[in-house]
Amino acid sequence: MKKNGMNILAAALAALAPLAASVALAAEEALQLAPVMVTAEKRLENVQEIPSSVTVLTAGRIEDAGITTIQEMSHQVPNLFIANWGFRGNSFAFIRGIGAINNDPALSFYVDDVNSMDSRVFDSRLFDIERIEVLRGPQGALYGRNSLAGVINIVTKKPGNQTHWGFEQTIGNENLWESAVWLRTPLVKDKLFLGLSGAFERRDGYNTNDFLNEDVDERKGFNGRGQLRWLPNDRMDVLFSIDGESIDDGVFPLTDMRQSAKNPHHVAYDYEGNDRRDTLGSALKVNYKAPVWKLTSITAYRGYDDTTTNDQDFMPYDLITAREDIEDRQFTQELRFASPDDSKSPLKWLAGLYYYNNKKDHLLDLNYGQDAVSMGMTPMAMTQTAISDIKGHGEAVFGQATYTLFDKLELTAGLRYEYGKKELDYTSLMSAGGMTIPGMESVFSNDDDDDAFLPKAQIGYRFRPGFMAYAGLSRGYRSGGFNTAFMDMADSSFGSEFSWNYEIGFKSSWLDNRLTFNTALFYIDLEDQQVTHVLPTANTVIRNAGESRSMGFETEISALITDGLLLEGGFGYTDAEYSEYADGGVDYSGMSTPVAPEYTWNLALQYSLPVTDSFNLFHDGDSLTWKSRAEVQGVGKFYWNDANTLEQDAYELVNLRTGLETEHYAVTFFINNAFDEDYNCVAFSFSGSSALAQAGDPRVFGLILRVNF
Repeated sequence: MKKNGMNILAAALAALAPLAASVALAAEEALQLAPVMVTAEKRLENVQEIPSSVTVLTAGRIEDAGITTIQEMSHQVPNLFIANWGFRGNSFAFIRGIGAINNDPALSFYVDDVNSMDSRVFDSRLFDIERIEVLRGPQGALYGRNSLAGVINIVTKKPGNQTHWGFEQTIGNENLWESAVWLRTPLVKDKLFLGLSGAFERRDGYNTNDFLNEDVDERKGFNGRGQLRWLPNDRMDVLFSIDGESIDDGVFPLTDMRQSAKNPHHVAYDYEGNDRRDTLGSALKVNYKAPVWKLTSITAYRGYDDTTTNDQDFMPYDLITAREDIEDRQFTQELRFASPDDSKSPLKWLAGLYYYNNKKDHLLDLNYGQDAVSMGMTPMAMTQTAISDIKGHGEAVFGQATYTLFDKLELTAGLRYEYGKKELDYTSLMSAGGMTIPGMESVFSNDDDDDAFLPKAQIGYRFRPGFMAYAGLSRGYRSGGFNTAFMDMADSSFGSEFSWNYEIGFKSSWLDNRLTFNTALFYIDLEDQQVTHVLPTANTVIRNAGESRSMGFETEISALITDGLLLEGGFGYTDAEYSEYADGGVDYSGMSTPVAPEYTWNLALQYSLPVTDSFNLFHDGDSLTWKSRAEVQGVGKFYWNDANTLEQDAYELVNLRTGLETEHYAVTFFINNAFDEDYNCVAFSFSGSSALAQAGDPRVFGLILRVNF
């Protein structure tokens, strides 16, 4: 199934030719794609009228595609690539070749307008979701720090005057068992509403530790969310929400890269690891609408505790094991004033203030065992401990305005000023037999602050309803920080990273909104890029490289071919390389930047066939429909490291779904990675070791029962 990008694109276009003809024949029929409303730019708008590159996954598409994780979501979005590996705390998220490996994220991750500052908690189960918005390119003006690659904005379903309840049960191979329940109901009509939802999951591991004869990456977790919504009058909307998560997973099914290719999903090392994470968050969102302005206040607190233990040498010897404890707390406050969403004025404006305060306590133990002594790595069995307490706070002021001329020309300007400060208290020591080794302890403190101006300018022109061309310029920035594991004091901290994004695009709706076609071209310059280096201990440090650039394009299409036949597809191409970067006497200029697939693409056909208009077995008045969906998701060649020696070949995954559904019930059979394609979801190397890799998920299949009232 390995193909190059151009052959794949040519084949996809050839497949679309007869479908385009079918669309033309369908033009006489009363068929339309539903409009998609989003809050990507912090106001309610039709996504086709936003002059920037945005992909939206609606609740219907999320359900039809069976999306429950951010990695499954990423396969639906051109030029978005997320590698989840090792355990749920490792999410390498990249947009247009720009991302993060074990450092602050390069894209902002929001759930109901609340930012999760640490990528370690990105990979939580998705359930009861209204839509997912993915904004590509720097979003610094509206979203600030750590959004230089883009933004993932998840919006959950909110309670209202109608009662909705239901549950979903999934069973599958490897003892897969996933459950989700939800209830949204009024407590006092027109005034007070309650929303409750939760999800439970468990499965055996996909990988076996042959040395211990045990599964490595088994999973078990629970998520819950509660919402209380109050409408005291017709101007104010108050939403209080609380959510939590608890997981207990196996970790790090890593093995030699050559072994991963020959015998995927089998590893061999002597220490069984584990990851336990508990997360709690709460938010208070207040919307107030005055005649000529509206106010939005979002007050949020989030925290998590995470403990991970693992084999650090990934071999069947008592060399190195690790224990990592993290306590993370963050408080955020955002206050926005804006023109009303339904304003008829040619001027739309928004201004706001933002504040954050966060604290992370980090402990890392590296335990050297008896085999490390025998091999001369250490003089005795000992533990190397690094304790890092990091505090940070920051403030921002931002604004954006759009003015429309002649009902066709739209001019947008935005600016944000962001300031942040971090403080580090660091202790390292060596101990043996529970006693600190004299002369092997060091203590120091450090602090750093940085600021940035983040401008944005856009121009859009609407040729007629449904046809818009645009161009934009924006700046992004990722703040500097401190490394929590390093071997040289020069690596104790690293500086900020900046990007400029230049973009032109076109959005269009055809055949009375039966077909939408969007495309965008981009060019990105990065300065002081933050890059990750793997230490001999298999830990990582962040350093600032010189410069890099990324350029490419993405296209998306949705077409309602006939009544019940839907086509969805996308293609993204990225060419990302270092412009100036030398490290350790090696010049990486001209090398491809890591984890930047040459292309990503997805193509899905979904057909809904009415079986009968009267199916009263479970509920009177239901109709019965047979729905099937076939998807192909492709990832182009890329490299896992700066030297471009660890290559990931192109691969394609095929997912299939079919089942019967009524207005209230559904039974669906699914199979993901239907042809059991072999690929790696991560690979890396470090001094003194051969390259390590983890095999991607194998074929997974099962049955889903859904009840929804």
